[in-house]
Amino acid sequence: MKTLLLVTALLLGSVVCVLAQADDDAIKRVLRSETEGFFKRDKAEWSNAWAHTPYIHFAANLYGGDFMLVKGWDKLEKQFASQFKSSKVSDKVAVQNSNYTIHQNGNMAFVAYDQTLVDSHGKTTSKESRTVEKINGQWKIINVTALTNLKSFGLAQNSK
Repeated sequence: MKTLLLVTALLLGSVVCVLAQADDDAIKRVLRSETEGFFKRDKAEWSNAWAHTPYIHFAANLYGGDFMLVKGWDKLEKQFASQFKSSKVSDKVAVQNSNYTIHQNGNMAFVAYDQTLVDSHGKTTSKESRTVEKINGQWKIINVTALTNLKSFGLAQNSK
């Protein structure tokens, strides 16, 4: 009886690990797809990564030293509409994500990772965090915080 319980526990543990890895992989794919869709000017790909709900948030620091905070899918879609008006991609951007930390709890997960974008102008690095929610079996972004390293743009404060 003890052996049966031990074998059952080990099998269930293995199944849980496999399912968790599958979710981690699906989460990474949706995050990458959102960023790549944006830079390819593919609105459908970008949009598909997001939950189309009033409770989504997008926050980022901007190159001019300001920041952006957008609440709600309708406002986010409108905010980025001009990015997708032209399907012509001005520069190919390679997306490199690394150092993921994923904490999943049921149908929600918090993700933090490093992002490097490489194009013909050079390399931009950022610290990224996302909250994703599993909606109808698909992971969707509900919160973005993007903190771009602005040192290379001359916007960091000088320390004296």
